[in-house]
Amino acid sequence: MSKAALRSTESALDIRRWPTPRSKAWTLQFLNEATDNDNIKAIVAVGSAVRPAVPCADLDLLVICREPANLRIRPPLEIDLRRYRADQVHQELACGNDLLGWAIKFGRVLFQREDYWDAVSEFWRDRLPLPPSDVAEQKADATFRRLTKVLEIGDFDAAEEQALSYATHLARVELLKQNVYPASRPELPVQLRQIGSHEAADFFEQIIDRTVDHSKQISMLVETRRLTCGFTRRRPNGAPSSSTRCRLR
Repeated sequence: MSKAALRSTESALDIRRWPTPRSKAWTLQFLNEATDNDNIKAIVAVGSAVRPAVPCADLDLLVICREPANLRIRPPLEIDLRRYRADQVHQELACGNDLLGWAIKFGRVLFQREDYWDAVSEFWRDRLPLPPSDVAEQKADATFRRLTKVLEIGDFDAAEEQALSYATHLARVELLKQNVYPASRPELPVQLRQIGSHEAADFFEQIIDRTVDHSKQISMLVETRRLTCGFTRRRPNGAPSSSTRCRLR
């Protein structure tokens, strides 16, 4: 094994929990192959899998490439892999790209060529902008529509995932509006309590607990609008209309 490959394999130890054994095997193989792929500038892991003292193992891999279209790989379903062009990373960070921002604040670099990610992190560490809260609100809005659609067709497994995603976006909105950078999903309840959103924290702790049935919670979520909305959009004639941009209550 080359020295670069060995360093990459050792860096994988920064992943504290793996979603599945195959996700670990795939990632280690990918890191070994990256050393011989000049297209790859850096591989950074984010999510609860690299955070200390949290119970679950969401794992996102950010791959910074010279040309993302030339990266033809298919990770296991439990790994969310995102590709970014190396020459656009600074611009994306300046615009508040949330995933790249999380990688700067909370991620772990697994592989880098010529100290690429170290240089990016050093530049942005003390000047990183918050992701726009209105973007998080738009994501919540779209997720709520998907939640209601899967409930209509009776796909409760999908509803579980959409409800979790919806609640996560709402929690992030709450934090961003208080100028708090959201951490990993299991850490959000603590952050919500720190800004005084105790009811939101209690509800979020329940919805992220995958060991219990959430059918009643999801029904309540939709039917009683425990996660409700509080913004207006302008119609063409200037009159406001209601929408589902959200606020945890």
